[in-house]
Amino acid sequence: MDRISQISLNTMRLLTDNQKITAANLANLNTIGFRRDVNTAIGSAFLQDPKSYEDRVFARRGEAGVDTTVSSLISTDRPLDIAISGSGFIVATNEKGEKILTRRGDMTVRADGKLKLGDGSLVQGGGGDLVIPPHEKIEIGQDGTISYKPVGAEGNTLVPAGRIDLVNIAASNVVRGLDGYLRPKNGQFPASDANVKIVNNSLETSNVNAVESMVEIIQTQRSYEMQIKLIHTAKDLDDQTSKLMRASS
Repeated sequence: MDRISQISLNTMRLLTDNQKITAANLANLNTIGFRRDVNTAIGSAFLQDPKSYEDRVFARRGEAGVDTTVSSLISTDRPLDIAISGSGFIVATNEKGEKILTRRGDMTVRADGKLKLGDGSLVQGGGGDLVIPPHEKIEIGQDGTISYKPVGAEGNTLVPAGRIDLVNIAASNVVRGLDGYLRPKNGQFPASDANVKIVNNSLETSNVNAVESMVEIIQTQRSYEMQIKLIHTAKDLDDQTSKLMRASS
């Protein structure tokens, strides 16, 4: 019973972790540009001690990942709303000034002229915060170049303010930190990629599928209940074995 219970309890802990991941995904169903976390498969590991007869089998899980699948776009009337066409990320900095990767495109201009995303992070351009001087009009090119018409300027002449740092990075190299932000797993932010393009007046939806997430929750719950039944079965077998041993003595 000891070994069976140990494996089941360990498996239940991992299933609980999976349930938390699915619940967090569902909580971000309507978050602009959110990339869902992937539940990893639960496997087993055999541990053998050459100096002991107490070999053990433990439940273990694979390495967690982020699903970078592109989701649908919604059209808006805001010139500062952008979405990435295909793969790629916008480079921004969080409240601590740390670089992050994001697919959000709901930008606004702060009082100090810096471009801010809906989660408070600051858009980067040329390795620093993008700043838009006082303006009457803003246009964003498909390559991320931001141009503006200064206040009081005559005609339609636009002045470039900088280019949004757009990078491409492999899905296997994207990881979510404890603060919820995405970063390169190897810690290296690549240089801006001219092949990454944006779509104007659009925002990308979350790539969380509500139906699939609910199915995951049900499957995880059933697996959890199965482990509980296994522990009860092991206890019953242990009790019956004890009774047979007492009867034979």
